[in-house]
Amino acid sequence: MSSASKKKQELREKVLAERQKISARDWKEKSDQIISTLINHDSFKVAKTVHTYISMNQRREVCTDTLLEYLINSEKRVVVPVTNFSEGTLSHSGITSLSDLKTNKWGVAEPAQISKVDMGELDLIIVPMAAADRARNRLGYGKGFYDRFLSETNAQKVGLVFESFLFDEIPTEEFDEKLDMIISEEEVIFA
Repeated sequence: MSSASKKKQELREKVLAERQKISARDWKEKSDQIISTLINHDSFKVAKTVHTYISMNQRREVCTDTLLEYLINSEKRVVVPVTNFSEGTLSHSGITSLSDLKTNKWGVAEPAQISKVDMGELDLIIVPMAAADRARNRLGYGKGFYDRFLSETNAQKVGLVFESFLFDEIPTEEFDEKLDMIISEEEVIFA
């Protein structure tokens, strides 16, 4: 394991442990602020096809429940990731209702029926993360699913993170994909 990789793993463990301590009320309020900022941003308004992660709420990820509801009730096309753990890849499926989702064996909600969407059709990608820095680097969960996916698309990449996990600098490696924008409950950082 490289020293950057080791530092990333240590930071990831620290951040995820800290995230679990956020009260349910703070988590929901801060998530709602972040989603509101996203929905009101011009890049979101002009996007026709929005790809978003489905938050793992038990892990206190920035909650995307209200975002999904908003998207489903809007004119936008909603696309969510489907994880292929054996290949380490993501595929992408359109959904039209939250009832399209079921929980997989890892506890992640995914479409019950896959309606594949080509990556070239994506305008905006909402990216999950453990932490980020002000240079728009993202600390993911260590499996590389999103870095592989993001390296293959020209869509705008937006990360959602709580302000407490937004640092001046985080360790990076050459394969880490920089985001176009990061939104916390307190600020928006973009290129």
